[in-house]
Amino acid sequence: MVDQIANQGNCNSFSLESSLKSLTVTNPENTLSVFGSSAHNLRQGLHAQKEFMTPKSQGITPNALRYAISLLHIESRLRREPELLNVIAERLDQLDKQLEHFDITHENIIKSLADLYKDTISTLKFRIQVNGNPTYLQNPTNAEKIRAILLAGVRAAILWRQVGGRRWHLIFSRKQYQQACDRLMNSGYQ
Repeated sequence: MVDQIANQGNCNSFSLESSLKSLTVTNPENTLSVFGSSAHNLRQGLHAQKEFMTPKSQGITPNALRYAISLLHIESRLRREPELLNVIAERLDQLDKQLEHFDITHENIIKSLADLYKDTISTLKFRIQVNGNPTYLQNPTNAEKIRAILLAGVRAAILWRQVGGRRWHLIFSRKQYQQACDRLMNSGYQ
């Protein structure tokens, strides 16, 4: 979605909503409940994951792949910063009050999430450099969406780590990841 906004000025609204909603699920019953208890809500990510795991795939851009790997790197750095994790948790709890009045994709909520990203994750030494069309990147609304999506991406990276994911799995467990994507994609989510 970051790559889409950076190069096209928009992204899939359903995927945006699903990703941002994952930030509000702090005590999930299981992994899938973070994403609304439906693999349907993961379809864009599953397609991207499958493309990434397919040798010589043309479906995922180098930038999108770089962003995904960078999110995993940020997760590992953030894990060593308990103060920042506490700030993120507190601010996400406060977001619930705003969500009583606004939808998760409302500009006020996206701005709050973008500010949270700027105040916490952007303070880490490692930062994600987003590449794309300057016209879209200089638009403040797009910049806020990108930051909010990156925050949701960090949330997903943390969840991946919590359920046993490791960076080396991306190299040595590609076939298992492809099979898991196939199972979820064939579970009737479409």
